[in-house]
Amino acid sequence: MVINDFVAAMQAKDHKALAACFTEECRLFDYCPSVVKRQNSFLYGRNAIEMFFHNKFTFGGFGMLDPRVVNERTVNFYADYNGTVIHALAQVENCNDGACSLDNSLIQELVIRPA
Repeated sequence: MVINDFVAAMQAKDHKALAACFTEECRLFDYCPSVVKRQNSFLYGRNAIEMFFHNKFTFGGFGMLDPRVVNERTVNFYADYNGTVIHALAQVENCNDGACSLDNSLIQELVIRPA
């Protein structure tokens, strides 16, 4: 399932593997930073996701802690924003095949929210 690949890439801090979980014309919205008085993240396209997370993993200290996959579309976890930890949910809103559970599924839209 693509959600498992997403979690594995986040935990490994592998920006290339993370970007490979998404379609070319994807969207990722992260609403958690507003909780810690930082700008929310709105990313469009696989390349943007790769570059953004390269910087976040390398310089920004971002990490995914204690992930628990709820179903093929949702993971419950703690997001570490450079030392500030927030309980969060990542929800796959759309996949390229509609199912999100097939081996070749890719994420078209993902939203991260405070839990």
